[in-house]
Amino acid sequence: MGLFDSLFGSTPGPAREFFSRFKRKSRAPTDPDLLRIAKERKGHISRKAVHAEYNRLLVEKYANDKA
Repeated sequence: MGLFDSLFGSTPGPAREFFSRFKRKSRAPTDPDLLRIAKERKGHISRKAVHAEYNRLLVEKYANDKA
């Protein structure tokens, strides 16, 4: 069974195992308040803009915690 057959064949098992290697191992918890603010500010533009705004807000909020 080749790679093509394992990815697109009739049995989804091998493809699931193949793609599971590329999933994120862990995700940081999401701050719901900051996410809501980011969606309000950038929600009409794109998800990428919302993600960038959320990251900027996180850095702004926790910048003092590094000290």
